[in-house]
Amino acid sequence: MSRTHSPAKLNLAACLSVLALAFGAQKMSASVTYIVGTCTSGKQFSTIQAALDASPAPNTVEVCPGQYAEQITITKPVTLEGISAGNASLAEIALPADFTANAHIEGGSEIAAAQIYVDHVKGGAVNLTNLNVYGANYTGAGTAFFIGVVYENSSGTINQVRTSQQTNNPPAATGVLGFGIWIEGGSSQPSVTVENSSVHDFSSGGIFATGETNSPDLNVTIENNFVSSNVSPSSEETNNIVVDTGINPTVSGNTVSGASDGILIASPTGSITGNTVLGSEVGIELGADGASVTANNIYGATTYGIDVSASLKKSKVENNIIRAVKSPASTDDQGIGIELNCKDVSSSLVNSNTIMDAFVGYEDARAGFGGSNTYLGLFFNVDNGNCTSGSVSGKAKRPAGSKLLEQLREQ
Repeated sequence: MSRTHSPAKLNLAACLSVLALAFGAQKMSASVTYIVGTCTSGKQFSTIQAALDASPAPNTVEVCPGQYAEQITITKPVTLEGISAGNASLAEIALPADFTANAHIEGGSEIAAAQIYVDHVKGGAVNLTNLNVYGANYTGAGTAFFIGVVYENSSGTINQVRTSQQTNNPPAATGVLGFGIWIEGGSSQPSVTVENSSVHDFSSGGIFATGETNSPDLNVTIENNFVSSNVSPSSEETNNIVVDTGINPTVSGNTVSGASDGILIASPTGSITGNTVLGSEVGIELGADGASVTANNIYGATTYGIDVSASLKKSKVENNIIRAVKSPASTDDQGIGIELNCKDVSSSLVNSNTIMDAFVGYEDARAGFGGSNTYLGLFFNVDNGNCTSGSVSGKAKRPAGSKLLEQLREQ
């Protein structure tokens, strides 16, 4: 016997099913937001760490303007965001006077005092935005290691974040390694973007990205940032942006100022394009074959505009503008547009660059190197006089890229 249902009962059942589905979806997608401070309504906390550790775990932690003297460890996906109220200052995370060494980096071989430590986060991203990360509470003279923001084997975005004073205070103290932002890869092959941020007044490195192994285990995008060192290159090794081994990098649209190296690349892949480098000892150092260095503007370097310290089979160094490379010394091995170090470099890979107001356009180029380039106001366009024996004589070259931390510790 067939069974019939009334239209009214069918419509009621359908409505109940829709409501049940909607309620379930709403429950699953419910977002948890906590407030640090009292500037807006919501569940409020007095410290950032307390809000991050609360249950249920937050999706977003909003931080009111003010100073928070704490070291923060993040172990779950979250957005940590400073609240801007009119012209009020950003939320400032300051290094506390009783800081501890809390961040394991370089595969755990080094321990640094990190102000924000993103520690092996799985299942989602950690996003930082609209924050001021301020160091400078170290006043001793002993060895110390500080980092404003550390991402270790974790993905996320650092956007509109200001790091500063990851250094010794007063500046005359020695033995301090200070980095603005340190990003390290790992087994989860994380992806990290640093954008629209300001990194300055550090004693060793601005933005430092490194793989845990030599195989690529980190994807990093560094774009549209301002990075500036406060240390004279002649007195101490500093680097504004370093892309070490084990990384797939994109470095674009940044403005960097000062330091020993404006941008140092030791990765065998990636692109370095559209950056502006001002007044560094070396504008861009290419320490490995593979990454492209194109359409960058380098002004006022004191030694080399671009330093090619590897033989090139894949990398292209093209369409860069290098201007006013002026050595403070009177030696002729400085004030160089592009230094080739007598490496095996084809003119087809290093060409179409514009070099102005330097002592030499290309130095230590092998015989036959030419390229289609523009030279303006130079003493010599191409100098290959030191390459007859296949090596550069009379130069003390810094090792590039890999294991930079060990090099810094030796100084």
